[in-house]
Amino acid sequence: MNEKIAVIGGGQMGSQIAALAAMAGYKTNIYDENKENLEYRYNFVEENIKNLIDKKIYSEDKLESFKENLELTYSLEDVIVGKSFVIEAVVEKFDVKLKIFNQISKLMGDEVVMATNSSFIQASEISKHCEHPERFINMHFFYPPIRMDLIEISYPANVSKEVLERTKTVSEKMGRSVVVLKKETPGFIVNRMLAALVDEAYELYDEGIADFKDIDLAIKKGLNHPLGPFELSDYSGLDIHYYAKLKRFEESGDPKDEPKKFLEAVEIMNRFRAAQCNSRDGNYAETFRLDKRFPFCDVRDMIPPSFGCRPFYNNDKNSLI
Repeated sequence: MNEKIAVIGGGQMGSQIAALAAMAGYKTNIYDENKENLEYRYNFVEENIKNLIDKKIYSEDKLESFKENLELTYSLEDVIVGKSFVIEAVVEKFDVKLKIFNQISKLMGDEVVMATNSSFIQASEISKHCEHPERFINMHFFYPPIRMDLIEISYPANVSKEVLERTKTVSEKMGRSVVVLKKETPGFIVNRMLAALVDEAYELYDEGIADFKDIDLAIKKGLNHPLGPFELSDYSGLDIHYYAKLKRFEESGDPKDEPKKFLEAVEIMNRFRAAQCNSRDGNYAETFRLDKRFPFCDVRDMIPPSFGCRPFYNNDKNSLI
């Protein structure tokens, strides 16, 4: 089947997922509510593809396919028109994802695959609230998608075999290795394994046993990991780790699942700063850097007793007004 793909969410993940689809030869439309951010990300990804061509990782024809097949779209209703395969890649918040799928599932036909790129939220948690629950599936990419050679596929028990096979085909045509889980689990394979390591790293930091830089150094040198747990969390998005941990704690009530003080501080500061974010104006603040890329950005000072002034915070857009 010659899929026509829609990607919802034009941030760091969504823009690169759309690029992968376009480079694979699929006619692809991408939507983000922020037009400026969408156009910025398009140009950013184009420059990255050129860089990868210079490094002989991609061939010249990939850039041609990217330009020929990818189209920017400025409304949610328009992006799904005529599409057979939808990939959601918005902020890692259940209510945001559910709102989008609730809206589009009522407009899509019963032949459309609806995939979420969630890192931790299972497709069944979303699908049970939407139309066509048998069409929902997890299609988990890794950051940065145009470089990372893996897609994890997880699916609810009631998903159709045809949806699974089509998802595998799209993933493989994107040139990615594919792992299919036999049943759902929060975090899938990689993030579930990684969570154990990262949790211990946060515990060591919170107990004052070592500085985060030394913890990272120990893991890199002692276990031969390319990135330490804090570097990796920072790179993939500290807010994603916070919301995943918070969701797990809300479900289990187990004290060991409660978000660590370190992550809570990061989430608080994300509300006040828009330095590193999914869009240029601060919508969907995505990560807060551990290293001092910005003069106010030292994670060790992230837990002030109180703030001197109260910012105006837009809960709908996850950004400062």
